Amino acid sequence: MLWVLLIGFLILLVLTYIWIWKKITRDRPDSYPTLQNRQKLDASKKTLVCFGDSITHGNVSYNWVSDVGKLLHELQVLNAGINSDLTFSLLKRIDDVIACQPDFITILIGTNDVNATMKKDLEDSYKQTGRIPENIKPDFESFKKNYQEIILRLKQNTHARIALLSLPIIGEDLNHEVNKKADKYSEFIKELAHTQQLTYLPLREKQKAYLLAHVKPLKYTFEETYKLLILSIINHFFLGKDWDYITQKHGYQLTPDNIHLNSISGGMVRELVKNFITTAY
Repeated sequence: MLWVLLIGFLILLVLTYIWIWKKITRDRPDSYPTLQNRQKLDASKKTLVCFGDSITHGNVSYNWVSDVGKLLHELQVLNAGINSDLTFSLLKRIDDVIACQPDFITILIGTNDVNATMKKDLEDSYKQTGRIPENIKPDFESFKKNYQEIILRLKQNTHARIALLSLPIIGEDLNHEVNKKADKYSEFIKELAHTQQLTYLPLREKQKAYLLAHVKPLKYTFEETYKLLILSIINHFFLGKDWDYITQKHGYQLTPDNIHLNSISGGMVRELVKNFITTAY
């Protein structure tokens, strides 16, 4: 009997791991701009498409896109965020956004581009899931090239008002190498918005200001991100804990796992995007 229970427990662990892996790498938002969802759009109403990675997707992070939809009832909001995406993979599915012919587009991308430069095994994991081509080395130059191509294609093929968000913090140690890199990537986004006459939304600046005003010792480091991500998913999906509880449990203020958002940092995105939309009408 004991061995039967042990086998059952091992099977449950394997199935849980597979479910978590799919949740992180394969899941799509219900409001993703699929053909079916595009056919439901009302031409008499304005449409917003939020384009990005898991921080936009909102299933392993606070769902600020859902918040925007609730606040702006007259707006049709589609969520084109996919977990683990980089600028490389946004280019592969940009036609889904173009096909909506939206009035507004927000772009929040680059966290995984930075993350992929930190360790070889991180780079390899993105390649294994098809986020980066096997023959390409992710670096600052490839990020700039991809981002410029994204903007070029959206401007050529839509009439949307476009807003670019700076990268969120990656862990709460602002002096860590990963955040120094994210500063550099965000400065490029700011310059690109200026040269292309797009709206720039200073998410990173708001988060950094918050942390500098609320200094707190840290329990974990950026190097423990994968462990924290798995613990966050277990706490949220299996134990029913919200992202704020998990953030507090891990000793952070704005992120449960060094990457994703809680209600405070997610609320910052929501307000930036809401103001972008309301002032653009």
